[in-house]
This record gives sequence, C-alpha cells and structure tokens, in this order.
Amino acid sequence: MSMYWILPLSIAPLAIADVQRSQFLAVAGFVMLGWVLARRTLKMRKRVNADTRAANKELAKIRNAKAPVLPLSDAPPETQRWQVALFDTQRELKAELDTRIVIVQTLLRQVDAKIQRLSELQNVAPPTPAANPVGNRRADVEALVMKGHTAEEIAAAIGLPLGDVELTIATTRVG
Repeated sequence: MSMYWILPLSIAPLAIADVQRSQFLAVAGFVMLGWVLARRTLKMRKRVNADTRAANKELAKIRNAKAPVLPLSDAPPETQRWQVALFDTQRELKAELDTRIVIVQTLLRQVDAKIQRLSELQNVAPPTPAANPVGNRRADVEALVMKGHTAEEIAAAIGLPLGDVELTIATTRVG
C-alpha cells in the first residue's frame, strides 16, 4: 500500500512541472498575440495618420491655390490656340451685333419720323380719291398720257398715288 502512496508523490513534481510548463506556454502565447495585435494597431494608426497628413496638405494646397487669370492658362498649347480663336470669334460677332443694333435703332427713328410726317399730312390733306369717280380719273390720266406727261407728273397733278396712276396707264389702251 505504501507503494501507491509513494508513486503519486514521485509523479506529482513532474505533473506540477507539466502544468506549470503548459501554463507558461499559454501565457507566453497570449503575450505574443497581444504584442502582434498591438504592433499591428500601431502600424495602422501610423498609416492612417500619414494618410491624414497627406490629405490635409493637399486640402491646404487647394485652399491656398489661386485661380489663374485666364481659364485654361495651364492647358496644352493647342487648346490655348483654340481658346484664343474662340475669343476672337466672340469679339467679332459681338461687334457685328452691335453694328446691326445701331442700324436697327436708326431705322426705327426714321420710321417714327415718317409716321409722324404721314399723320401730319393726313390731318392737313383732304381725301381726294373719294372725290374723283373712277371713270373721270381714267379719262384724266388718259388725257395727260396723250399729252406726253410722265406717271409722276400725272400723280402730282391729279393727286393720286403713283401706283394707281401707273396701274391706270398700264390698263389703258393708247392708240
């Protein structure tokens, strides 16, 4: 019986050493795992900080950058030539439009003056076409044509519009 008690006592230090050794290895594994995770976290923070600093520098450059005086001033030469051609065309078209606007305004002033003159003449002159019957006008025009007067002279003498006199002359048979 004493043998059984002795055997466990002799195995006991070995078993304790195995337990201590496995506990030591587990603790060492946890320490290594913690060290790897901490190192990884520090590297990520360092990388994020570097990216943030780079982004902040770029933002500062953008904020402090001044726009060029002319748009596309840093463009390739071909694009700049194209831009200059467009500016020239724009200037020419604007000048042409300004000229046409001035012409239209001048014409409008002339039309207004003619309208004013026409309204003054309508108030002064009596309506002569209604006074002369059509048959008498035709006879008067034919008589003046036979005497050798021009359409303008006939229109002035009778007081008819030039177009009416010319129409009457065209429809009259002069023999």
